[in-house]
Amino acid sequence: MKKIICILLALSMMFAFAACGGNGENPDEPQTITDAPAAELTGTLEEIAANVYSNATKIEMMLGEPMEIDLADVDAANYYLGVASTASIARAVFSEPMIGSIPYSMCLVTVADGADIEALKNEILEGVNYRKWMCVAAEKVLVTNCGSTIMMVMAQEEIVDDVYNAFNIVANGTASTPLTKAGEVQEELPLGDEAADAGDMPAAMPGEDEGIILG
Repeated sequence: MKKIICILLALSMMFAFAACGGNGENPDEPQTITDAPAAELTGTLEEIAANVYSNATKIEMMLGEPMEIDLADVDAANYYLGVASTASIARAVFSEPMIGSIPYSMCLVTVADGADIEALKNEILEGVNYRKWMCVAAEKVLVTNCGSTIMMVMAQEEIVDDVYNAFNIVANGTASTPLTKAGEVQEELPLGDEAADAGDMPAAMPGEDEGIILG
């Protein structure tokens, strides 16, 4: 009788081990964790821009309505974004002051499907011209993204930081760590200097005379 009980116990243990090994998993092997999909902003680029400005606190200038960048015009894309090609961009808009002597530019970009977002961010950071205005320059350039939406902003440092914080609020705290580049700190021109008058016209500003956003 004892032999029969021992045989039954042995058989039950064998079945138990077989069941445990049947799932094909090795407990010593690290388990693959699938990354959650990157957060995405909702709305059009124009709506995102409006939401960013509604959360900004340091913009005290009149800004033109966000306008679309003609991606077929490589020179225009290079002027606003510093890119040599628009193949990685599905859509882009810019927002700049109505007065060309104020060094401020904010661009939003929808990245094309399958494009390398990090590579495009670095291309924008390195390529955009923070001296594109006459007589003035931006103090800081910043590039960040939330999902497939990239934001580039260049202006005085405190404004750049404020706009980034506003973008991060819109992104519910999921904006990427910003890539930044130092521009130039401008000395104030003396009153009556002719150079101040010359700076009222931008070097090249396609799409002027549009509606106004009050910052």
